[in-house]
Amino acid sequence: MKDKIDIKFIAGKAQVSPATVSRVLNKSKAVSPELKSRVLSMIEKYDYRPNEMARGLIFQKSNLIGIITPRVANAFNAELISQIEKRANQAHYDVIISNISGNFENEKKAFRIMHDRRVDGIILLHENTPEEMAELQRISDIPIVLASVRVEGSSLPNVSIDDERAAYEATRYLIQLRHMKIAGVFSDSYSAGNLRKKGFLDCLSAQNIAPFALFIGECTFHGGAVIAERILALQEKPTAVFFISDEMAIGAINYFQDHRVRVPEDISVFSFDDIELASYVRPRLSTVHQPVREIGQYATEMLLALIEKRPLYQPQQILPHHVIIRDSCAALEN
Repeated sequence: MKDKIDIKFIAGKAQVSPATVSRVLNKSKAVSPELKSRVLSMIEKYDYRPNEMARGLIFQKSNLIGIITPRVANAFNAELISQIEKRANQAHYDVIISNISGNFENEKKAFRIMHDRRVDGIILLHENTPEEMAELQRISDIPIVLASVRVEGSSLPNVSIDDERAAYEATRYLIQLRHMKIAGVFSDSYSAGNLRKKGFLDCLSAQNIAPFALFIGECTFHGGAVIAERILALQEKPTAVFFISDEMAIGAINYFQDHRVRVPEDISVFSFDDIELASYVRPRLSTVHQPVREIGQYATEMLLALIEKRPLYQPQQILPHHVIIRDSCAALEN
């Protein structure tokens, strides 16, 4: 019968106690170089891999981080997840990802599963209402950090840009191009919806311009096409449209072009996120750049600090954004 390769087996082969093997594995106490060398030699010889779940039960730490995203196929979220995973791996943490498809019942289920898996913390990419967030925190009391989103009135640690200011600056650019008939396309969320809509409306109000039209849609290629269809159904058309996501804008441009509406000659389009595709589509998108690499890194660093009970000196991180001017907007003639 084949011997079970566990901590006792390794201890026997190395001629040390199981406690010494444990100290070598977890670096909890000093072990003499000679004993450490014997233990590591046997671990390598027999390819011993400690049971991570058992270690988590003993040390109350799993070295697992959970990521919950509303839509993993979203280009911005996909890149953000990649950056979080990269930084987590550097710190010797593994990552598990839950794609909730924007459904709150799925999100609650994901929190329960991650609680059962004993993840050390969660990075949340989904926008919730204060009531939903309170319910999620009742399910699990592990540390939570928000990445690129915020919850209204919440003190949860988060990393994002100033969505309101970014939308204000994007709208101001359209006004500088002499556009007066500007439509805005938003979602029903807080950061991408309410904050960006407020920035959009505040900028128009500052110039005594009324919003030409407001739309609510899904931040997807299809969602953008649906909004474009509604825009073309209007008796009078806007001269410019501000979309809150690049994917929406690309879907809308595709629909416009299929219906012989030229961008930017007939309708200017400005968007948000600066995903990689934004500089490859034609026309190339003018957009708000979010520093996705830094957002991912900062969010992970904040969560690691919470997990390891280190001080969190700045729990609300606002990172700089940039207005990127490309080819999807044109000035109106006098």
